[in-house]
Amino acid sequence: MDALPDHTDRYNDGSAHFYIEDDMLSLCDAISNVRQLGLAFPQLQVAARLPDAFKDYLGAVAELPRLATLVIATWPTLKSNPSPDGALVASLSASSLELCSTSNLEAVRTISLDAQFASRASLIRWSAQRFREARNAAAKPSLNGIIEVVHEEAPNSGSQAHSRRSSDSLLRILLADDKTIHIWDVSDEQWSATIDGAGSGVGKVANVEFSHNGDEVLVFSEFGVKVTAWSLKSNRSVEIRDPKFSKRGFEHRPRTGHLALLTRPAAHDVVTLHAPTSYKLLNSFTLPTIDAQGLRWSPDGRWIAVWDAASSGYKILVFTADGHLYRTYSGYQDEDAIGLGIKSVEWSPRGDYLAIGDHDNRVVLLSNITFAPTTFLDHTTTIKIPHVSIWQEQVSGSGERSYSISKQPMCPPSISSLPTAPNPQIGISIITFTNPNGRLVATRIDSMPTTVWIWSLELMSPYAILVQHSTVKSLLWHPKIPDLLMIICVQDDGIVYLWSAEWSKPQIFAVPLEKVEGKFEARWLGEVSSLSDLRQSSAGTSRPTIAFSDASRYVLGYVQSTDEASALDTSLRASQDAQSPSGVSNQDASALFDSSIQEGENRVSSSLDSPAEDKDQALGIVEDEIDDTFQHRRQKFP
Repeated sequence: MDALPDHTDRYNDGSAHFYIEDDMLSLCDAISNVRQLGLAFPQLQVAARLPDAFKDYLGAVAELPRLATLVIATWPTLKSNPSPDGALVASLSASSLELCSTSNLEAVRTISLDAQFASRASLIRWSAQRFREARNAAAKPSLNGIIEVVHEEAPNSGSQAHSRRSSDSLLRILLADDKTIHIWDVSDEQWSATIDGAGSGVGKVANVEFSHNGDEVLVFSEFGVKVTAWSLKSNRSVEIRDPKFSKRGFEHRPRTGHLALLTRPAAHDVVTLHAPTSYKLLNSFTLPTIDAQGLRWSPDGRWIAVWDAASSGYKILVFTADGHLYRTYSGYQDEDAIGLGIKSVEWSPRGDYLAIGDHDNRVVLLSNITFAPTTFLDHTTTIKIPHVSIWQEQVSGSGERSYSISKQPMCPPSISSLPTAPNPQIGISIITFTNPNGRLVATRIDSMPTTVWIWSLELMSPYAILVQHSTVKSLLWHPKIPDLLMIICVQDDGIVYLWSAEWSKPQIFAVPLEKVEGKFEARWLGEVSSLSDLRQSSAGTSRPTIAFSDASRYVLGYVQSTDEASALDTSLRASQDAQSPSGVSNQDASALFDSSIQEGENRVSSSLDSPAEDKDQALGIVEDEIDDTFQHRRQKFP
């Protein structure tokens, strides 16, 4: 072996030698006769854009005249997951979990992980953010040794923003594989919790969710055997048997946190109601269903909607908060008529409507007073609606995209599918209301998968219709701006569409990624409440922000106001040489988008409403009881 530079560390392990070298050219000069060489880049995703440092390493290795074998080992970063408030992004790598601020992409906290656990981890979940309560200086470990909670007081550390968060709010994050769950407090670096053997010997962990306040963790075991509620305060657990589903069929009641769970203990579906924190069984009731598919609390917490499988007919049941059946809606008054059943269910943000999407291309809006139909939103194959704009996406031969007004009558692209097919492509698959007022609702039907219908509930008619070039995958309203809609399509990776009632036409822009790797995802992070607020502010942190991600990195961009109120600004802060995907030019992207790129992978996070104590007291809510739905209508008589 040739002489090595003095500043190179050397570790001898028999016939192999290991080196850590910052100057690759100096190292290659010192080992010019080497025949086998291995390079390790723990944070590099080779399939993505290669950094200059890695290119320099390959250039230096190319000068080795006798090199016969070159082995390059990498541990690509996994996906990222933004926090519910959009202030942080969690990125999981081979050896750490990094929490970065979305305002400047600076690392707020880095959590070291065991490499084997990090490689197996498949779930990242955030708790809902809430005000921090007074707590003890330390939490004692559990006597049974299964769950261990560690918390010690320590001097304040971290950035100023980090310190402000720790003083008044509580936000937690968990990471789980099929057996072990690790939980951390974002602000308190001395607090952590570990749940070992989370499956409790009955299979692997199927899903993990935080409770409504982040003080408990719900662990669903494989095969629907049980769900276990682990308390992060008392270190105790409560087991609930026979949950029907692991990723749906359960919800915490808004404000109070009571858990409604759909179970299947025998031949019948049963809903169980549990107290928050203790998860004591308060009530259970058997459903008159064949195969219940899910349940939803109303936003005011007064109603529970449960619906049957489409194959069992058209049936949705509305129960009071304490479990009494109030209404059954079957869709058809004629007993001889056969409906194709329910495909989607959604409450309006204010709870004044319960929207039902069926397999007959119709959305039925039920009143929250009588739960009788008040409006039908019918999706026709031929569109002829005066004074309604139909925007159709055009793709030129060079791949450039634009919107143009389509003449009426117009027939959107459709596909034919028999109702008897195993997975019939019919029915309303997406219903989404604007936040927070619910004046607009966007829908998509499977038989016309490229068409987006935007309805006005004030006019009770279509407000605008968009016909995309590719199948629509998701429709996302901004959480604060009530008329700003983001559209993601299946085959248009890296392309995002925005529609607003205040804009003259919809907008198309490309996420500045050199190449989209794996699944492309997007979500809103914005905090502004109206486009007028957007115009009044020039700071990027106050603009509605979008988080995009693929398999190797994430991008943060924000909507920019212009004279036409129809553009996004782009100026890369972390990667200046990223390129747009084919189909939209870099010039178009630079006029629309502002972004920052970092390694990462995206997961769906848990976002639950924080309790509102003042409203709870007004309703007379007690933790171990469920108030009567009609309590607010009662009158006291002398």
